[in-house]
Amino acid sequence: MEAILTDCVQNGLRHFMYRNAIFICERLCAEFPSETNMQLLAGCYLHNNQSYAAYHILKGMQMAQSRYLFALSCFQMDLLKEAEAALCPANEPGAEIPNGAAGHYLLGLIYRYTDRRKSAVHHFKQALSVDPLMWAAYEELCVLGAAQEAAAVFGEAAALCIQKQYLSHGSASQSLNMPNEDRSTVSARNLGPSPDDASPRQLKHMQGNNLRDIPGNYHGAAAVQPPNGGSSNISFYNTPSPMVSQV
Repeated sequence: MEAILTDCVQNGLRHFMYRNAIFICERLCAEFPSETNMQLLAGCYLHNNQSYAAYHILKGMQMAQSRYLFALSCFQMDLLKEAEAALCPANEPGAEIPNGAAGHYLLGLIYRYTDRRKSAVHHFKQALSVDPLMWAAYEELCVLGAAQEAAAVFGEAAALCIQKQYLSHGSASQSLNMPNEDRSTVSARNLGPSPDDASPRQLKHMQGNNLRDIPGNYHGAAAVQPPNGGSSNISFYNTPSPMVSQV
């Protein structure tokens, strides 16, 4: 039943039926309470511009994705200190920024809006190094006057990096759906040489054979609206209804 409810929530999000997704996800969390399901509910709230609701249910959670979603809700509510603390816990100075490129981009925005230009530039560049398709980070570097020429950022090296990421993700997805004894055989037959050893021409050919097997958005980057900015479409924050204990 948990898998069925989860699929219903995701289907609602795909069809922009956010209120229905929230209702089903609240039932999911009541019947099957877990941090992963709470992350899904927080995502529903954020899609529906209910940042305060996401903040309320994620506060104090420690999983990387929970901290990212909590930081995002804080950012949208202009709670920038809390957002930064969620991404960079004071008791874990060397901790990895959650959610990869999207996490670095969000932290870059936080530093930009708190007038720490050098740190903002660093994290926007980090976002681009993790995901060369993070165009939003390049735009921010342009605004800050720290961008390289587009040809240098989005050149052949970036294309090869993207191809390797897609190929790696595609082969991992295939391996999850086959018996262990068949994985190495199928991988060798379908992929040929490894991405590290292949030439650019071979990589392009390999990418064409594998892209159709790769689900959706591999990096999971989230759209972020700046606080107090004219482009934000969040005009108020709704208080969440109490979570019921049973369906």
